Amino acid sequence: MTVPAHIAPFWQRYLATCADPHAANARFYESFRIGDSDDVADAGAALILAGEKTTTSSPLWEYQDSGKPQPCAGALSVLEDGRRNPVCVVESVWVEVVRFADVDAEFARAYGETDGTLAGWRALITGFYSEERCGPGRAVKDDTPLVCERFAVVFP
Repeated sequence: MTVPAHIAPFWQRYLATCADPHAANARFYESFRIGDSDDVADAGAALILAGEKTTTSSPLWEYQDSGKPQPCAGALSVLEDGRRNPVCVVESVWVEVVRFADVDAEFARAYGETDGTLAGWRALITGFYSEERCGPGRAVKDDTPLVCERFAVVFP
């Protein structure tokens, strides 16, 4: 994927720290922010920088509908805050499609955005991916496949 212009200087600073900048540049996946508002993006960035959020997920349908490829282990992405400023580079260390009902308590705890319980995580996800928000037939249910990801901050 192409590095967006607004994060290019930050990305170049990261590449300058890499033993093989060309290989790292080839692993660029995306520039992204957490959630659907500036405040949520700021809070998500703070959780990631603090090491409290090390997992994320999205329904598989989001990738299928957009044609965007799923992330893979080794992918590098730039996290942005609520104002689209680059915050850090994260590396995807594990990616797997998991049914909503099969997500475990450890993954939910590492999500960092709830009370740390599986029940809290399930309430967050079903609320965020409800029919009211996503349209008819798009509510998360037990058999909904989620693209689940574990990641680690690699820069700074």
